[in-house]
Amino acid sequence: MGFFPILSCRVRSLLSFAFTDAPMALQNLLSLAASLPTRLQRRLSGGVYRPEVDGLRFLAIAIVVVGHFVERALRFFPAAAEQRDSLVVEWIGRPGLGVQLFFCVSGFILAGQAMRSRHGPLTGAFLRGYLSRRVLRIEPPYLILLFVTFAAITLTGYHPQGTNHFAAPPDSLTASLFGSIFYLHGLIWGSFPRLFPPGWSLEVEVQFYLLAPLLFFLYFGLTRAWARGLCGAALLAAGVIASTFPPRTLGGLDVYYSILRFFQFFWLGILLAHGREAIAAAMGRLPRPLVGAAGFFALFVFLAIPNPPEHPVTLSALASGLSLRALTLAATATMFACVLAPASAFRSFCAYPWISLIGGACYSIYLTHLQTLQFVTGQIAKRVPDSPLAAIALYGALEILLVLAVGLAYYAVIERTFMIRDWPSRFWNACASRLRAGRTAQSPPEQLDDAPHGLRANVAVESKS
Repeated sequence: MGFFPILSCRVRSLLSFAFTDAPMALQNLLSLAASLPTRLQRRLSGGVYRPEVDGLRFLAIAIVVVGHFVERALRFFPAAAEQRDSLVVEWIGRPGLGVQLFFCVSGFILAGQAMRSRHGPLTGAFLRGYLSRRVLRIEPPYLILLFVTFAAITLTGYHPQGTNHFAAPPDSLTASLFGSIFYLHGLIWGSFPRLFPPGWSLEVEVQFYLLAPLLFFLYFGLTRAWARGLCGAALLAAGVIASTFPPRTLGGLDVYYSILRFFQFFWLGILLAHGREAIAAAMGRLPRPLVGAAGFFALFVFLAIPNPPEHPVTLSALASGLSLRALTLAATATMFACVLAPASAFRSFCAYPWISLIGGACYSIYLTHLQTLQFVTGQIAKRVPDSPLAAIALYGALEILLVLAVGLAYYAVIERTFMIRDWPSRFWNACASRLRAGRTAQSPPEQLDDAPHGLRANVAVESKS
């Protein structure tokens, strides 16, 4: 099947299944909903599908989406703004926590791929597959989002209200677009991308992608357990220190929102991937109820830990900051350990089909959620700005459902298309076949069988002249 038919088939298969027979529409929709986790399961480049790991992605994207809605509610609704300092807002209004969990999952996944590979992490065979997966799988959905957003803003003149980053440098929206395309926006201008502010985290991810093969080579190349333990602890401590005293600039580049500030989360994921079997065996010896309770308690702690201070000037502030960072890493590691356990309530929750489906589609949801929340929340606030808290909570629930619908549609139609390993060849073959078909349709016929003999001869002579 060609590339373009794949896109149209994805849309038709989802819609026709639900609406082939109007009287059966509701039943078909329910059947479709039940089958979506299987029909839309993530395609893997290698290894065995682990739905519980996608469950951790679900937790991360849930924290991000809820946090970004809370930020917009605080900006747009006076009733929400009055609760800015409340404990609930402190808990659910920090989307950065979800990003940190995403970073740890990335380290875990990529380290697992490197460990399963037959080739060394710095060999050409490994790097070709490693980099091509990043470029062909992750780049296209991101570029589509950037160009569509740029076109929509440029053509309509839309100026999003209540944003912190749309008016940030650079002044040129085109320059911001190209900075985002090459994942250099934060390094060059020290600001979040104007077209897609959460893109700062994708820039950090790309920095890790480029550094990861060297980390795998150095760490997995250590043969002695004590050397690996020492190296692992030293790099984790270095990451914590770097996040405590993050530099603003380095060599003319703005590195505040760079891997220097978040390295410890990626590195923790690598350590967890390397110790996966030992962790699973250790957790398997514990009672299942204890493991399940530990997982949910770790999630509670992860959400409850306040943001640690940066650049502390007193010993007490330094001790507090280091303790909070260590506790965050411990809570993250505990969640992973409970997911790696052979069986637990926390693992079962993360592996639940709809939970793992949303987690598997987290990239598409991440790409589309902010535009959806920004536009819809702004439109609601224009019409009912004095809404009470109960109404704002209802808006949030409905908007999150809309975010899921938009994100899952983007995942089903766009992202999964680029999960097909040979999509570039299918794309070019489809383009070539359409080009050939267009040329054939435009070319004059060689024979006019139903025309008089003299007319055919005139056509032949004119075609030669």
